[in-house]
Amino acid sequence: MQRSSLKSKIVKEELLSIKKVWRNTYKNSYEEGLHFLLHGLKDKNFLLESVLTQIKNKVPIQYILKQWFFYDGEYFLNRHVLIPRPETEVLVDYVINNFSHAKKILDLGTGSGCIAIEISKKLPASVIIGVDESEDALKVAKKNNKQTKNPVNFKASNWFSNIDETFDLIVSNPPYVSENERLDQSLKHEPRSALISKEDGLSDLKEIITQAYGYLQDSGVLMLEHGIGQEVPLKQKMLNNSYKKIELIKDINGINRFIVGFK
Repeated sequence: MQRSSLKSKIVKEELLSIKKVWRNTYKNSYEEGLHFLLHGLKDKNFLLESVLTQIKNKVPIQYILKQWFFYDGEYFLNRHVLIPRPETEVLVDYVINNFSHAKKILDLGTGSGCIAIEISKKLPASVIIGVDESEDALKVAKKNNKQTKNPVNFKASNWFSNIDETFDLIVSNPPYVSENERLDQSLKHEPRSALISKEDGLSDLKEIITQAYGYLQDSGVLMLEHGIGQEVPLKQKMLNNSYKKIELIKDINGINRFIVGFK
């Protein structure tokens, strides 16, 4: 007889049910995901029926587990925030290794808060502010904020709408997926407002580039994550907005993924 919930150990019947539904859904094409799911569930309370339904609907395992690892932290997640991805860890690493002197740092569109919080851990002398227009996302970020001894100041702002100070460094992983791009099934469960941007995915990136210059201190730096092939128009946008030096940074797959502009 199947139990609907459990603690600390998945019994054989539940294990078989999860594996069966998973393989019926993914046709043996995503065994790695099944491994992560089972590993994540082993120490959790959960409703079996809910897990099976989510598998059938191809809900990402990060949302099923309600948490995921990013850089050196573990983050609470729900559908109000994007799932942290390994590519974005390059941004955090680059900031820590190149801008440890930054006294004030702003994270735009902070979501779960993972970028800002990981930077705050490694740069304890820096003041970090994270903003998001979504109050639901900020609730998630504030919950995650408990893991750092250098708490991030999270507040509501639509990009710079509620910002009245300048920074040594501004970072952002904004929406950059084109409205015309066909989304993978798993992405359909993530907040559309954090994924999709107009002008072939460039609208928010361009807006940030234009506005950020006025919020950077002298010799301040803007670092943005972007989509594949977007670096050319973004570099031109930075040149048009008086950034003196521009660098392109590759992600873990060797693809141009980040652009850095120096005031």
